[in-house]
Amino acid sequence: MRFIVMVGPAGSGKSTLTAELADTIEGYGPSVARVNYDPAAEKLPYDPEVDIRDYVSVEEFMERGLGPNGALIAAVDTSFAHVTEIRSKIDDINPDYVIIDTPGQLELFAYRIGGPVVVRAIIEDRPSATVFLMDPMFFEEPIGMVSILTLASSVAVRLQLPQVNVVSKADLLRREVLEEIIPRLGEEGYLSSLVNSMDGIDDFTRNLALSISEALYLSGFIGEVLPVSVHDPDSLARLYAKLQQILAAGDDYVFYDYVG
Repeated sequence: MRFIVMVGPAGSGKSTLTAELADTIEGYGPSVARVNYDPAAEKLPYDPEVDIRDYVSVEEFMERGLGPNGALIAAVDTSFAHVTEIRSKIDDINPDYVIIDTPGQLELFAYRIGGPVVVRAIIEDRPSATVFLMDPMFFEEPIGMVSILTLASSVAVRLQLPQVNVVSKADLLRREVLEEIIPRLGEEGYLSSLVNSMDGIDDFTRNLALSISEALYLSGFIGEVLPVSVHDPDSLARLYAKLQQILAAGDDYVFYDYVG
């Protein structure tokens, strides 16, 4: 059993990619269990085999006076009490792959302890990887790339899993970004050169962005970034192949290895 954890900002397309990636994997033969880990989800483009909404309710916490964000955080934290039930249900299904679709409130994984603790308790020590979705709007300028990759690195630190960084909705990217910029992001210093070439930013912002991008390269975090579109079956197949590579290698896999 192998686990794929979908993480990304709200609106980045996690649920849609969960549905399409699951169908892609099943098309090759393996079985897939879809896990909805968003207690605030109203509609999903797939039928989850395991659903956190069966165990915790955002509405229950809102009735106690919490706002939507606070209720979501409380629901996720409370779900830890149901980890054994959730894990048992997954074990009963016994699929080849489990895809966990998470909420879009990234503070649950980048800054708070509850999200990572529950996810790691569910997956235990089984082969697992994170897919971090980045919206194409962040790739309109170098500052946006630095921002979203920094957030992606925060999630990688908190979840402590091999991570595939994906630009979702790749069909919306400009041709230059898709064919020239994204393929070169794994080249050490390339993002820094893009920041240096920007006009109209003050020295402090430029120096801060350069320092962050250089740190991302120094740590080895920026490697292969995969453009993926649910309208492009080939891109879904490439994502599946990358996940197979990671999950087969297990702890020995270096998630920032660049494939040119």
